[in-house]
Amino acid sequence: MAGSEWGFLLDENVDRRVATRLRAHGHRAEMVVDELEPGADDRPDVLPYARRESLIVVTKDVSDFGDLESDEHEGLILVFDDSLDGDEMANGIRRIVGAYPSRDHLRGRETLDPWV
Repeated sequence: MAGSEWGFLLDENVDRRVATRLRAHGHRAEMVVDELEPGADDRPDVLPYARRESLIVVTKDVSDFGDLESDEHEGLILVFDDSLDGDEMANGIRRIVGAYPSRDHLRGRETLDPWV
């Protein structure tokens, strides 16, 4: 499976090392803080950008993203454990990628914690 088909938008609360590690494995990984204006709001700013770019949002902000319906996003990876470091998160995301036959199969949500 080509890594380039998987793209991620990492929320402000996600360690930059996650993006670095995912890129090293051929995945597209963008940071909200790099792509959007400071203080960008989740629903009016982050979600439309992620949809436009076909990116899966990776976030620790479960309270804002956890109740979204699957037709409101391109995919979500929710992180409940705040103690996970960037390497653990990147490894967990890579395990998720490896478990799905293709990017198109992840249109809903995954919880990262069990994959770490």
